[in-house]
Amino acid sequence: MFKPDRNKLKKEEGPTNQLPVKRILILGGGFAGIEVLKRLQKKFKNREDIEITLVSKNNFLLFTPMLPEVASGMIETRHIVTPVREFCKKAKFYEAIVESIDFRNNQVALTHPIGKQTSPTDWDQHILKYDYLVIALGSQNNFFGMSDVQKHAFTMTSIGDAITLRNHIINILEQANLEEHNINLRKDLLTFMVVGGGFNGIETVGEVNHFVRDSIEKYYKNILMTDVRVLLVSASDKILEQVDEQLGKYALQKLKQSGVEFIMNHHVKEATPTSATLDDGTKINTYTLVWSAGVTPTKLIKELDCEHDRGHRIVTNHYLEVPGYEGVYAIGDCASITNPHTGKPYPPTAQHAIPEAKTAAINIINSVKNGKESKNDSNKKKFDYKTKGMMAQIGKRTGVATLFGTKVRGFAAWWLWRTYYLAQLPTTKKKLKVMGDWTSDLFFKPDVAMIKRHDIDIGKDESAYSEQKQSKQTSIEGQVK
Repeated sequence: MFKPDRNKLKKEEGPTNQLPVKRILILGGGFAGIEVLKRLQKKFKNREDIEITLVSKNNFLLFTPMLPEVASGMIETRHIVTPVREFCKKAKFYEAIVESIDFRNNQVALTHPIGKQTSPTDWDQHILKYDYLVIALGSQNNFFGMSDVQKHAFTMTSIGDAITLRNHIINILEQANLEEHNINLRKDLLTFMVVGGGFNGIETVGEVNHFVRDSIEKYYKNILMTDVRVLLVSASDKILEQVDEQLGKYALQKLKQSGVEFIMNHHVKEATPTSATLDDGTKINTYTLVWSAGVTPTKLIKELDCEHDRGHRIVTNHYLEVPGYEGVYAIGDCASITNPHTGKPYPPTAQHAIPEAKTAAINIINSVKNGKESKNDSNKKKFDYKTKGMMAQIGKRTGVATLFGTKVRGFAAWWLWRTYYLAQLPTTKKKLKVMGDWTSDLFFKPDVAMIKRHDIDIGKDESAYSEQKQSKQTSIEGQVK
């Protein structure tokens, strides 16, 4: 991979206009970034002196709550992604990686590949100036320094992750189907481990469990259901602690009834391509390790010259501003925003990111109206949001939820989950397509077609197999001699 040539810096010039242009720069194309964009565009749609730019490493908004259903094939891949450009009515959009943020000089450095993304011929860098900056760069998986786990585990944070995991599970079932006489290998292949007892881990293990078992029942007659193990490893003695303790126990019971095994009060400390080792030394043979045990800010966020909390998130004031830097706001997963009612940071969920974005947009709008130099805090809005509830889908037509203090479980909670998230999908087209996927799932068998990304992959697999076979044959001949 080529490194950016720092001599190739280009400044993005604003439009030539007699009025002084106010440049608003939004970093991140997730829920928070898109919500800020929509609010600012609506307010400033007729203002030629306002320039809005959004930067994201992807050119789409990913609806992450439905990722586990993509991994199981219940929802088609493109149905939960929406092009960022659909939201850009007035704003500019750049698909690029944020390389650095310079608070002192009010500028951001971007970099992007030239040519093929998989093997770029070069990298180019651009500099964007700003008057107002919104940092909504999200988070990444936290592997707690375990490089071997990071190397060998699957994750569930991107659309690519969901596709990769789905292909892998189907491939594993095909392999296990062949190994009907090698009992030990077949059992190792059919051991699926998910790490993490939060929302992502529980919803993932529920989807994986049903997808594996339903697929075996319909298609893989050589595989015995008794050979299947679906495990969830939790570092605490509870799951879904963000929801409610009683509902967590209910979810645990329901998942156990559906065939999921639980290993509580333990964590994975090592991993290889064929095994995972727990903190007590227990080694579990598995070819499928899915990591959902927490997130952390990116290196860029951690190294910014501002105050951070213990988890390296950017500390903001009640107006969502970054203290010490006028016109700079941080929201979403990368921000540490204190709940005035509890004294603890708000959790990094979409439910909180969207109202955070609304507050940040209001404060930017008021600042543009009154001038950044205005020190009157009465023009600023404090962020004060009371959580409406939490919900999780824990398997086929089963869920748990708390809504305005009311506990709901079973089919009703599952229906609430689907209704709420369907309503949150950004466009009518996506809503209709997801509804179609869900309806289709009621009547048809699971799809176990494995879609390889490139035909060349098959050639690589065959080439690697030939090399391994030749090496093995040579070794055997040497032992015979």
